[in-house]
Amino acid sequence: MWRLFNSMRDMYSNVTLILTAIIVIVLTQVNPKAKLAEESAKPPGQMMVCIYWSGHNDVDVWGKSPDDDKAVGYSRKSGKTIDLVRDDLGTENVPHFECEFARALPDGRWIFNAHGYAITDPSVSVKAEIRLSGPDGFKLLFETTLELRAKQERTIAQFRMADGHVVPDSLNQVYVPLRSAS
Repeated sequence: MWRLFNSMRDMYSNVTLILTAIIVIVLTQVNPKAKLAEESAKPPGQMMVCIYWSGHNDVDVWGKSPDDDKAVGYSRKSGKTIDLVRDDLGTENVPHFECEFARALPDGRWIFNAHGYAITDPSVSVKAEIRLSGPDGFKLLFETTLELRAKQERTIAQFRMADGHVVPDSLNQVYVPLRSAS
């Protein structure tokens, strides 16, 4: 009688082992292959402009491309070329950021500003970065840190583009109003 139980136990063990092996083999085949980096991580645009700040402050980024009459910011989130991707209201006491992306790089003058919409501190330090898309991802074109007061608008940078490249010696920070002009 014990032999019967031993042989049944061996049979159940073998069946369980075979089913486990089949499940493991099937699960390894179900996992889809990863896409190539070029297919899965296409950037949302050819230029990226981001600003970063801290505290309970609302700072806005504004941008104007050469092919558009009006600037893009919180009240006009999309233009012919530029889109405001993230509008951070600064309500939490965490690091904040806003970003704009340009879908194309038309020739002409580009302008990007930071505006202190609702600054609760005497001033806020705003870090700004402008990056251009390339074959190896976004490359830093320009970065600066601005001190903003309430309702103050300052130019992060303005420059000219020609054939997808920045015209040499055209990059500057001469103030051009964008928020009031839109």
